[in-house]
Amino acid sequence: MAAILEALGALGFNPSTFLIEAINVVLVLAALYFILWKPLQKSFADREDQIKGDLEKAASARKEAEEIMAGYQQKIDEANREAQAILEKAAVMAEATRTEIVSRAQAEAAQIMEQARAEIEKEKQEALQDIRRQASELIVAAASKAMARSLTPSVQEHLVREALAEVERIQ
Repeated sequence: MAAILEALGALGFNPSTFLIEAINVVLVLAALYFILWKPLQKSFADREDQIKGDLEKAASARKEAEEIMAGYQQKIDEANREAQAILEKAAVMAEATRTEIVSRAQAEAAQIMEQARAEIEKEKQEALQDIRRQASELIVAAASKAMARSLTPSVQEHLVREALAEVERIQ
């Protein structure tokens, strides 16, 4: 060991200086540990806690947003179902109204047609009665003329034919 100390001495190594410098390094490292490292470590821990808290808040906010979104989606789905039900109900009501209107129109048309047929039949009967009345008046007039003249049977036949022709012309 003496040889090592001599070799170190030749290099200018002084063990007492080395010991003092080693103590100085340890003291500086201890001071740095307490002055810098502990506050830095505390700052890093606080920052880590803050980041964890922010991540938890973000996760909570995301979960809450997803729950709100799911609630809104349910409301939208419910509104769509209600709208579809309303549309279907309106379609059924429109079809029922259309059917009712068509049946009323058909009933009114049938009633109008029946009234028209009755009116036509009435006018036809009135016309036939008028024709019969006129024919009978003509026949009575012809018979009166025939009797008044006391004509021969050929003249009477001629007058009856004229009356019949007159009746046919009126009809």
